[in-house]
Amino acid sequence: MPHITLECTANVKIDFQNFFGELTDQLVATGHAPKLGIKCRVVASDDYYIIDGNPSYKMVNLFIRLREGRNEEVLKHFSKIGMDLLTEYFATDIKAKQIILSTEIKELIKGLDLTKNSVR
Repeated sequence: MPHITLECTANVKIDFQNFFGELTDQLVATGHAPKLGIKCRVVASDDYYIIDGNPSYKMVNLFIRLREGRNEEVLKHFSKIGMDLLTEYFATDIKAKQIILSTEIKELIKGLDLTKNSVR
């Protein structure tokens, strides 16, 4: 598990495969995320309104859903890994003051959120 969703405005352009590859490697390196269960995807929206409607503004939210059971320190570390990587990939947009970045962690409750993985 984790399910990782990069929610963003459609004007966001990065190499998503590289981003997710680096993110996966860093999360797995903590020893608190199994590589076999990590699934990543992008959800880009053509319809958005940021601050005053300026179409050059961008938004990215890194949403990480995980099974419950990790302590708060681990969850904060995951969030920091995500924000550090977002900051690296969007440095130009940050410098131009055109982007809002955020991370979000949600724990899934064992027994209520079910998974069937046939890739294994």
